[in-house]
Amino acid sequence: MNQALVQQDLLTHEAHHSHNATEDKREANVTEIIIAKNKADSVQMLLPMLTKLNQEKRWLAWIDPPIELLKRWKQERQADLEEIMLLRSNEHSSAQDLCEKAMAAGTCHAVILWTQGLSNEAFERLEHASIEGDSHGIVLRSR
Repeated sequence: MNQALVQQDLLTHEAHHSHNATEDKREANVTEIIIAKNKADSVQMLLPMLTKLNQEKRWLAWIDPPIELLKRWKQERQADLEEIMLLRSNEHSSAQDLCEKAMAAGTCHAVILWTQGLSNEAFERLEHASIEGDSHGIVLRSR
């Protein structure tokens, strides 16, 4: 019986250790794409990428996308935006905060943020949120 307890303890330890190893192996998954200022709603480039990202089971979140892109998405996809979690920043919630929360929550497989730019510290916070929620962050920044 002692051997059974030792075996069970080893299995429990190994399972706990492998779970921690999986968490430790997660890497930040944040990509920054720089777009010319007058091309921030560049449909030809963005629609194929957004369509591919939209094939996952978890939510796809868009934070502060250009209105023109939303219109074209609806036309091209011949659907409404039910499959997208659309978030808008305001005086109470910055786009950066919304992005961090959406990624860290783990309910979104990808979070796309349209912004004028991010500091290195802000980018590092996004990377941490990406690891925490096992999400992919995409920052679309205009020059």
